[in-house]
Amino acid sequence: MWLLVLLGCVVVLAVFVYGALTAAPRLEPAPGTESLLFFDGVCNLCHGFVNFVANHDDKQHVRFGTIQGHAELMRSKGAGRYAEGGAEALSTLVLIQGDDVFVRSDAALRVAALLPPPAKYLAAFHVLPAPLRDAGYRLVTKYRYKIFGEAESRRLPTERFKSRFIDYEGDEEAAGASWAAAAGGS
Repeated sequence: MWLLVLLGCVVVLAVFVYGALTAAPRLEPAPGTESLLFFDGVCNLCHGFVNFVANHDDKQHVRFGTIQGHAELMRSKGAGRYAEGGAEALSTLVLIQGDDVFVRSDAALRVAALLPPPAKYLAAFHVLPAPLRDAGYRLVTKYRYKIFGEAESRRLPTERFKSRFIDYEGDEEAAGASWAAAAGGS
């Protein structure tokens, strides 16, 4: 029996290592493709993910925007159903890369693929079937406010962090607009 358990562990480990080595390159967009990540601006879990990406994405592959503040842009890029007022509003991360729209676990794992190791290795979970990944994603989404709460305060943004936002214009007032909207501030 223990031999069967050991064999199962070896197989799972082999699949994860294979995924870690091969998934990230397959999930990366073509060079020069802009990556726009839209998130629920009042979700603490989403803020945590954005902070994690901003802190680890040294090459600044990803730019950010709140779902609440970019409905028109999202609609123009084909992601209107996820924009505020859409059928699936505030239910998922939305990643737009060129003409492609990715949501739920695909969005999160494609963003992870853009980060340097070891964060890049999270993309290995892409080897799991999408329905299984998304079931887990939807479960977390359903309870995220209860578990992580809603944003009452926000990270004090540095100039570098503010510049990562889609609507950044280089001045203090415009730079804080998206982040203030993200936390429901003014």
